[in-house]
Amino acid sequence: MSCPIFRCQSINTLSDLDNSGKHNKREKDHYDSNPDIKIEESKNNIEIVKCNKKYREKFYELTKEYRKEHEERMKNTRSDRKKSFSRMVDDSKSCVADEMVFTSDSDFFKDMTKDEILKWANTCMEFVYNDLGYTREQIIHATVHMDEKTPHLHCVVVPLVKKFDKRANKEKYSISKREYIKDKIHLSVLQDKNHERLTKAGFKLERGEKGTGTKHLTTQQLKSITKFYERQAYKSKKKIEKDYYKITSALYKAKKIPLTDTVIIDGEIYHILLQFLHLYSEEIQNQVVYKNVSEELKIYAYDYRDLERRYNNLQNTIGRLEEKNNNLEQNINDLIDFVKQLLEILKDFFRQILLSKDEFNKKKIVNVLKDCYDNNLYNSSDLLEISKDTDLEIEVNNYINKDSFEKDYDIFE
Repeated sequence: MSCPIFRCQSINTLSDLDNSGKHNKREKDHYDSNPDIKIEESKNNIEIVKCNKKYREKFYELTKEYRKEHEERMKNTRSDRKKSFSRMVDDSKSCVADEMVFTSDSDFFKDMTKDEILKWANTCMEFVYNDLGYTREQIIHATVHMDEKTPHLHCVVVPLVKKFDKRANKEKYSISKREYIKDKIHLSVLQDKNHERLTKAGFKLERGEKGTGTKHLTTQQLKSITKFYERQAYKSKKKIEKDYYKITSALYKAKKIPLTDTVIIDGEIYHILLQFLHLYSEEIQNQVVYKNVSEELKIYAYDYRDLERRYNNLQNTIGRLEEKNNNLEQNINDLIDFVKQLLEILKDFFRQILLSKDEFNKKKIVNVLKDCYDNNLYNSSDLLEISKDTDLEIEVNNYINKDSFEKDYDIFE
Protein backbone atom coordinates (compact mmCIF):
# COMPACT_ATOMS: atom_id res chain seq x y z
CA MET A 1 0.00 0.00 0.00
CA SER A 2 1.12 3.57 -0.67
CA CYS A 3 2.43 5.91 2.02
CA PRO A 4 1.82 9.67 2.39
CA ILE A 5 4.88 11.86 1.89
CA PHE A 6 5.16 15.15 3.75
CA ARG A 7 8.42 17.09 3.51
CA CYS A 8 9.36 20.69 4.27
CA GLN A 9 12.38 22.70 3.21
CA SER A 10 13.47 26.11 4.48
CA ILE A 11 13.77 28.95 1.96
CA ASN A 12 16.66 30.94 3.40
CA THR A 13 16.90 34.06 1.22
CA LEU A 14 14.63 36.28 -0.87
CA SER A 15 16.57 35.17 -3.96
CA ASP A 16 15.73 31.54 -3.15
CA LEU A 17 12.11 32.61 -2.70
CA ASP A 18 12.16 34.16 -6.21
CA ASN A 19 13.46 30.89 -7.69
CA SER A 20 10.84 28.86 -5.86
CA GLY A 21 8.13 31.13 -7.29
CA LYS A 22 9.43 30.76 -10.85
CA HIS A 23 9.31 26.98 -10.51
CA ASN A 24 5.97 26.66 -8.74
CA LYS A 25 4.16 29.18 -10.96
CA ARG A 26 5.73 27.76 -14.14
CA GLU A 27 7.11 31.14 -15.24
CA LYS A 28 9.73 29.57 -17.54
CA ASP A 29 9.19 28.31 -21.07
CA HIS A 30 11.20 25.15 -20.46
CA TYR A 31 12.98 23.38 -17.59
CA ASP A 32 16.22 21.70 -18.67
CA SER A 33 17.02 20.72 -15.08
CA ASN A 34 13.74 18.82 -14.75
CA PRO A 35 12.74 16.99 -17.96
CA ASP A 36 9.73 15.46 -16.14
CA ILE A 37 7.87 18.78 -16.44
CA LYS A 38 5.54 18.83 -19.45
CA ILE A 39 4.75 22.49 -20.04
CA GLU A 40 1.87 21.64 -22.38
CA GLU A 41 0.10 20.01 -19.40
CA SER A 42 0.75 22.87 -16.96
CA LYS A 43 -2.72 24.23 -17.69
CA ASN A 44 -4.03 21.27 -15.64
CA ASN A 45 -2.22 22.38 -12.48
CA ILE A 46 -4.62 23.06 -9.60
CA GLU A 47 -4.41 26.35 -7.69
CA ILE A 48 -5.41 25.83 -4.04
CA VAL A 49 -4.28 29.24 -2.75
CA LYS A 50 -3.70 31.55 -5.70
CA CYS A 51 -0.76 33.92 -5.99
CA ASN A 52 -1.23 36.56 -8.68
CA LYS A 53 2.00 38.34 -7.74
CA LYS A 54 5.68 37.55 -7.55
CA TYR A 55 6.53 35.56 -4.41
CA ARG A 56 8.70 38.42 -3.12
CA GLU A 57 5.86 40.93 -3.50
CA LYS A 58 3.51 38.61 -1.62
CA PHE A 59 6.16 38.16 1.09
CA TYR A 60 6.44 41.94 1.56
CA GLU A 61 2.67 42.15 1.73
CA LEU A 62 2.46 39.46 4.44
CA THR A 63 5.29 41.00 6.49
CA LYS A 64 4.18 44.65 6.20
CA GLU A 65 3.87 45.16 9.98
CA TYR A 66 7.18 43.39 10.61
CA ARG A 67 8.83 45.74 8.09
CA LYS A 68 7.34 48.84 9.80
CA GLU A 69 8.64 47.60 13.15
CA HIS A 70 12.13 47.08 11.69
CA GLU A 71 12.24 50.50 10.01
CA GLU A 72 11.13 52.16 13.28
CA ARG A 73 13.93 50.37 15.13
CA MET A 74 16.49 51.48 12.53
CA LYS A 75 15.73 55.14 13.28
CA ASN A 76 17.55 54.77 16.61
CA THR A 77 20.39 52.66 15.21
CA ARG A 78 23.89 53.90 14.38
CA SER A 79 24.30 54.63 10.66
CA ASP A 80 27.07 52.01 10.24
CA ARG A 81 24.78 49.33 11.67
CA LYS A 82 21.61 50.16 9.79
CA LYS A 83 20.17 47.50 7.49
CA SER A 84 17.30 47.48 5.04
CA PHE A 85 14.46 45.09 5.82
CA SER A 86 15.45 42.86 2.87
CA ARG A 87 19.05 42.64 3.97
CA MET A 88 18.07 41.97 7.57
CA VAL A 89 15.83 39.10 6.46
CA ASP A 90 18.55 37.62 4.21
CA ASP A 91 21.24 37.92 6.90
CA SER A 92 19.04 36.41 9.59
CA LYS A 93 19.77 32.88 10.79
CA SER A 94 16.06 32.20 10.46
CA CYS A 95 14.44 31.27 7.15
CA VAL A 96 12.46 33.61 4.89
CA ALA A 97 9.73 31.06 4.20
CA ASP A 98 9.05 27.33 4.43
CA GLU A 99 8.08 25.17 1.46
CA MET A 100 6.06 22.05 2.19
CA VAL A 101 5.60 19.25 -0.33
CA PHE A 102 2.82 16.66 -0.07
CA THR A 103 2.70 13.62 -2.37
CA SER A 104 2.75 9.81 -2.53
CA ASP A 105 3.78 7.23 -5.14
CA SER A 106 2.24 6.88 -8.61
CA ASP A 107 0.09 3.90 -7.56
CA PHE A 108 -1.79 6.12 -5.10
CA PHE A 109 -2.72 8.62 -7.83
CA LYS A 110 -3.40 5.96 -10.48
CA ASP A 111 -6.93 6.25 -11.90
CA MET A 112 -7.70 9.26 -9.65
CA THR A 113 -9.91 11.95 -11.18
CA LYS A 114 -9.00 15.61 -10.93
CA ASP A 115 -11.77 16.11 -8.35
CA GLU A 116 -10.34 13.31 -6.19
CA ILE A 117 -6.86 14.86 -6.37
CA LEU A 118 -8.41 18.21 -5.39
CA LYS A 119 -10.04 16.52 -2.38
CA TRP A 120 -6.65 15.03 -1.40
CA ALA A 121 -4.98 18.45 -1.71
CA ASN A 122 -7.67 20.17 0.37
CA THR A 123 -7.24 17.50 3.06
CA CYS A 124 -3.49 18.26 3.11
CA MET A 125 -4.33 21.96 3.47
CA GLU A 126 -6.59 21.16 6.45
CA PHE A 127 -3.49 19.61 8.02
CA VAL A 128 -1.56 22.86 7.33
CA TYR A 129 -4.28 24.97 8.97
CA ASN A 130 -5.39 22.76 11.86
CA ASP A 131 -2.34 20.66 12.79
CA LEU A 132 0.55 22.93 11.86
CA GLY A 133 -1.37 26.06 12.88
CA TYR A 134 -0.78 28.31 9.87
CA THR A 135 -3.47 30.76 8.78
CA ARG A 136 -4.49 31.38 5.18
CA GLU A 137 -2.97 34.88 5.46
CA GLN A 138 0.47 33.31 6.03
CA ILE A 139 0.38 31.32 2.79
CA ILE A 140 2.14 32.77 -0.24
CA HIS A 141 1.01 30.07 -2.65
CA ALA A 142 -0.38 26.51 -2.70
CA THR A 143 -0.59 24.59 -5.97
CA VAL A 144 -0.83 21.00 -7.20
CA HIS A 145 1.54 20.18 -10.06
CA MET A 146 -0.23 17.86 -12.48
CA ASP A 147 2.37 18.31 -15.24
CA GLU A 148 4.97 15.96 -13.75
CA LYS A 149 5.08 12.16 -13.40
CA THR A 150 3.47 12.18 -9.95
CA PRO A 151 1.01 14.84 -8.72
CA HIS A 152 2.30 16.77 -5.70
CA LEU A 153 1.24 19.78 -3.67
CA HIS A 154 3.60 22.71 -3.05
CA CYS A 155 2.62 24.97 -0.14
CA VAL A 156 4.85 27.99 0.58
CA VAL A 157 4.25 29.70 3.93
CA VAL A 158 5.80 32.52 5.96
CA PRO A 159 6.20 31.38 9.61
CA LEU A 160 5.67 34.89 10.95
CA VAL A 161 5.06 35.13 14.70
CA LYS A 162 4.55 37.92 17.23
CA LYS A 163 5.93 37.14 20.67
CA PHE A 164 6.73 38.98 23.87
CA ASP A 165 10.41 39.94 24.01
CA LYS A 166 11.66 40.12 27.62
CA ARG A 167 14.65 42.29 26.73
CA ALA A 168 12.55 44.85 24.88
CA ASN A 169 9.65 44.36 27.32
CA LYS A 170 7.13 44.32 24.46
CA GLU A 171 5.78 42.14 21.67
CA LYS A 172 7.96 41.84 18.56
CA TYR A 173 7.65 40.18 15.16
CA SER A 174 9.99 37.47 13.93
CA ILE A 175 10.09 34.65 11.39
CA SER A 176 10.47 31.33 13.19
CA LYS A 177 9.81 27.95 11.62
CA ARG A 178 10.56 26.34 14.99
CA GLU A 179 7.30 27.78 16.35
CA TYR A 180 5.44 25.41 14.01
CA ILE A 181 7.81 22.44 13.69
CA LYS A 182 9.83 22.11 16.89
CA ASP A 183 12.27 19.35 15.97
CA LYS A 184 12.65 15.92 14.36
CA ILE A 185 10.43 14.23 16.95
CA HIS A 186 7.69 16.82 16.47
CA LEU A 187 7.95 16.37 12.68
CA SER A 188 7.34 12.63 13.13
CA VAL A 189 4.25 13.37 15.24
CA LEU A 190 2.99 15.73 12.53
CA GLN A 191 3.52 13.06 9.88
CA ASP A 192 1.35 10.74 12.00
CA LYS A 193 -1.38 13.39 12.11
CA ASN A 194 -1.16 13.94 8.34
CA HIS A 195 -1.59 10.19 7.75
CA GLU A 196 -4.50 10.02 10.21
CA ARG A 197 -6.26 12.98 8.58
CA LEU A 198 -5.90 11.49 5.07
CA THR A 199 -7.17 8.04 6.09
CA LYS A 200 -10.18 9.61 7.85
CA ALA A 201 -10.95 11.40 4.58
CA GLY A 202 -11.16 8.00 2.87
CA PHE A 203 -7.71 7.73 1.26
CA LYS A 204 -6.10 4.28 1.47
CA LEU A 205 -2.64 4.97 2.82
CA GLU A 206 -0.39 3.34 5.36
CA ARG A 207 2.06 5.17 7.64
CA GLY A 208 5.66 4.86 6.50
CA GLU A 209 8.04 3.03 8.83
CA LYS A 210 9.79 5.21 11.41
CA GLY A 211 13.51 4.99 12.03
CA THR A 212 14.14 2.33 9.38
CA GLY A 213 17.78 3.39 9.04
CA THR A 214 17.42 3.64 5.27
CA LYS A 215 20.62 4.81 3.60
CA HIS A 216 20.01 7.84 1.45
CA LEU A 217 21.67 8.49 -1.89
CA THR A 218 24.00 11.42 -2.28
CA THR A 219 23.17 14.04 -4.90
CA GLN A 220 25.97 12.74 -7.16
CA GLN A 221 24.73 9.15 -6.91
CA LEU A 222 21.21 10.30 -7.63
CA LYS A 223 22.30 12.20 -10.76
CA SER A 224 24.45 9.29 -12.01
CA ILE A 225 21.65 6.74 -11.68
CA THR A 226 19.12 9.07 -13.29
CA LYS A 227 21.41 9.84 -16.25
CA PHE A 228 22.17 6.13 -16.75
CA TYR A 229 18.48 5.27 -17.13
CA GLU A 230 17.92 8.30 -19.34
CA ARG A 231 20.72 7.18 -21.69
CA GLN A 232 19.39 3.61 -21.76
CA ALA A 233 15.89 4.83 -22.59
CA TYR A 234 17.23 7.16 -25.32
CA LYS A 235 19.30 4.38 -26.98
CA SER A 236 16.35 1.98 -26.92
CA LYS A 237 14.09 4.61 -28.43
CA LYS A 238 16.51 5.35 -31.29
CA LYS A 239 17.01 1.63 -32.03
CA ILE A 240 13.25 1.06 -32.14
CA GLU A 241 12.70 4.06 -34.43
CA LYS A 242 15.42 2.87 -36.84
CA ASP A 243 14.08 -0.72 -37.06
CA TYR A 244 10.50 0.50 -37.24
CA TYR A 245 11.40 2.54 -40.32
CA LYS A 246 12.97 -0.50 -42.03
CA ILE A 247 9.98 -2.71 -41.27
CA THR A 248 7.38 -0.15 -42.39
CA SER A 249 9.34 0.43 -45.60
CA ALA A 250 9.41 -3.31 -46.32
CA LEU A 251 5.72 -3.68 -45.55
CA TYR A 252 4.94 -0.75 -47.84
CA LYS A 253 6.74 -2.51 -50.68
CA ALA A 254 4.93 -5.75 -49.84
CA LYS A 255 1.59 -4.00 -50.44
CA LYS A 256 2.44 -3.85 -54.14
CA ILE A 257 2.86 -7.62 -54.35
CA PRO A 258 -0.36 -9.55 -55.25
CA LEU A 259 -1.81 -11.24 -52.14
CA THR A 260 -1.45 -15.04 -52.04
CA ASP A 261 -1.83 -17.74 -49.40
CA THR A 262 1.84 -17.38 -48.59
CA VAL A 263 3.59 -14.10 -47.76
CA ILE A 264 7.30 -14.13 -48.47
CA ILE A 265 9.39 -11.78 -46.28
CA ASP A 266 13.02 -10.99 -46.99
CA GLY A 267 15.42 -12.76 -44.57
CA GLU A 268 17.01 -9.54 -43.34
CA ILE A 269 13.62 -7.92 -42.74
CA TYR A 270 12.40 -11.05 -40.93
CA HIS A 271 15.46 -10.96 -38.66
CA ILE A 272 14.95 -7.24 -37.95
CA LEU A 273 11.26 -7.87 -37.25
CA LEU A 274 12.09 -10.51 -34.64
CA GLN A 275 14.70 -8.23 -33.09
CA PHE A 276 12.19 -5.36 -33.04
CA LEU A 277 9.51 -7.43 -31.31
CA HIS A 278 12.05 -8.73 -28.77
CA LEU A 279 13.49 -5.25 -28.14
CA TYR A 280 10.05 -3.71 -27.90
CA SER A 281 9.07 -6.35 -25.32
CA GLU A 282 12.27 -5.57 -23.38
CA GLU A 283 11.59 -1.84 -23.64
CA ILE A 284 8.16 -2.30 -22.08
CA GLN A 285 9.82 -4.10 -19.16
CA ASN A 286 12.49 -1.39 -18.96
CA GLN A 287 9.84 1.31 -18.84
CA VAL A 288 8.22 -0.45 -15.86
CA VAL A 289 11.61 -0.74 -14.11
CA TYR A 290 12.53 2.84 -15.01
CA LYS A 291 9.19 4.07 -13.72
CA ASN A 292 9.67 2.26 -10.39
CA VAL A 293 13.27 3.48 -10.08
CA SER A 294 12.16 7.00 -10.96
CA GLU A 295 9.60 6.93 -8.15
CA GLU A 296 12.20 5.61 -5.72
CA LEU A 297 14.68 8.27 -6.82
CA LYS A 298 12.09 10.97 -6.22
CA ILE A 299 11.53 9.69 -2.67
CA TYR A 300 15.31 9.46 -2.17
CA ALA A 301 15.61 13.07 -3.37
CA TYR A 302 12.98 14.24 -0.88
CA ASP A 303 14.69 12.26 1.90
CA TYR A 304 18.14 13.59 0.97
CA ARG A 305 16.98 17.21 0.93
CA ASP A 306 15.21 16.64 4.25
CA LEU A 307 18.37 15.07 5.74
CA GLU A 308 20.57 17.84 4.37
CA ARG A 309 18.24 20.51 5.77
CA ARG A 310 18.19 18.83 9.19
CA TYR A 311 22.00 18.61 9.17
CA ASN A 312 22.33 22.32 8.29
CA ASN A 313 19.80 23.26 10.99
CA LEU A 314 21.70 21.12 13.49
CA GLN A 315 25.01 22.76 12.54
CA ASN A 316 23.41 26.20 12.95
CA THR A 317 22.02 25.18 16.33
CA ILE A 318 25.41 23.84 17.45
CA GLY A 319 27.06 27.07 16.29
CA ARG A 320 24.58 29.19 18.23
CA LEU A 321 24.96 27.02 21.35
CA GLU A 322 28.77 27.18 21.14
CA GLU A 323 28.59 30.95 20.82
CA LYS A 324 26.20 31.18 23.79
CA ASN A 325 28.44 28.85 25.80
CA ASN A 326 31.54 30.94 25.05
CA ASN A 327 29.68 34.10 26.01
CA LEU A 328 28.43 32.44 29.18
CA GLU A 329 31.94 31.28 30.13
CA GLN A 330 33.28 34.78 29.56
CA ASN A 331 30.47 36.27 31.64
CA ILE A 332 31.18 33.80 34.45
CA ASN A 333 34.93 34.57 34.37
CA ASP A 334 34.19 38.31 34.39
CA LEU A 335 31.83 37.81 37.33
CA ILE A 336 34.42 35.78 39.26
CA ASP A 337 37.05 38.49 38.68
CA PHE A 338 34.59 41.14 39.84
CA VAL A 339 33.71 39.20 43.00
CA LYS A 340 37.41 38.68 43.80
CA GLN A 341 38.09 42.41 43.44
CA LEU A 342 35.07 43.24 45.57
CA LEU A 343 36.13 40.82 48.31
CA GLU A 344 39.60 42.40 48.39
CA ILE A 345 38.06 45.86 48.78
CA LEU A 346 35.68 44.62 51.48
CA LYS A 347 38.55 43.16 53.54
CA ASP A 348 39.70 46.67 54.44
CA PHE A 349 36.10 47.78 55.04
CA PHE A 350 35.44 44.86 57.41
CA ARG A 351 38.69 45.51 59.29
CA GLN A 352 37.83 49.18 59.81
CA ILE A 353 34.50 48.18 61.40
CA LEU A 354 36.20 45.62 63.66
CA LEU A 355 38.63 48.32 64.80
CA SER A 356 35.77 50.72 65.55
CA LYS A 357 33.71 50.99 68.76
CA ASP A 358 30.47 50.06 67.03
CA GLU A 359 29.80 46.83 68.94
CA PHE A 360 26.52 46.07 67.17
CA ASN A 361 27.99 46.20 63.66
CA LYS A 362 31.19 44.44 64.80
CA LYS A 363 29.10 41.38 65.72
CA LYS A 364 27.34 41.53 62.37
CA ILE A 365 30.65 41.66 60.51
CA VAL A 366 31.99 38.64 62.39
CA ASN A 367 28.91 36.65 61.31
CA VAL A 368 29.43 37.82 57.72
CA LEU A 369 33.09 36.72 57.88
CA LYS A 370 32.06 33.32 59.19
CA ASP A 371 29.59 32.90 56.28
CA CYS A 372 32.27 33.96 53.79
CA TYR A 373 34.65 31.43 55.32
CA ASP A 374 32.05 28.62 55.23
CA ASN A 375 31.33 29.37 51.55
CA ASN A 376 35.02 29.48 50.61
CA LEU A 377 34.94 33.16 49.71
CA TYR A 378 37.61 33.88 52.33
CA ASN A 379 40.21 31.42 53.65
CA SER A 380 41.64 31.27 57.18
CA SER A 381 44.51 33.63 56.28
CA ASP A 382 42.02 36.23 55.05
CA LEU A 383 40.01 36.05 58.28
CA LEU A 384 43.14 36.28 60.47
CA GLU A 385 44.35 39.25 58.45
CA ILE A 386 41.02 41.09 58.83
CA SER A 387 40.62 40.40 62.58
CA LYS A 388 44.27 40.86 63.64
CA ASP A 389 44.71 43.11 66.73
CA THR A 390 40.95 43.60 67.10
CA ASP A 391 38.63 42.74 70.01
CA LEU A 392 37.17 39.84 68.07
CA GLU A 393 40.42 38.26 66.88
CA ILE A 394 40.15 35.42 69.42
CA GLU A 395 36.53 34.61 68.45
CA VAL A 396 37.45 34.48 64.77
CA ASN A 397 40.54 32.39 65.51
CA ASN A 398 38.53 29.94 67.63
CA TYR A 399 35.95 29.59 64.84
CA ILE A 400 38.68 28.73 62.37
CA ASN A 401 40.29 26.21 64.73
CA LYS A 402 36.94 24.63 65.56
CA ASP A 403 36.17 24.22 61.86
CA SER A 404 39.58 22.67 61.24
CA PHE A 405 39.09 20.23 64.14
CA GLU A 406 35.65 19.16 62.82
CA LYS A 407 37.09 18.55 59.37
CA ASP A 408 39.91 16.45 60.85
CA TYR A 409 37.39 14.52 62.94
CA ASP A 410 35.34 13.78 59.82
CA ILE A 411 38.42 12.36 58.16
CA PHE A 412 39.16 10.00 61.07
CA GLU A 413 35.53 8.95 61.27
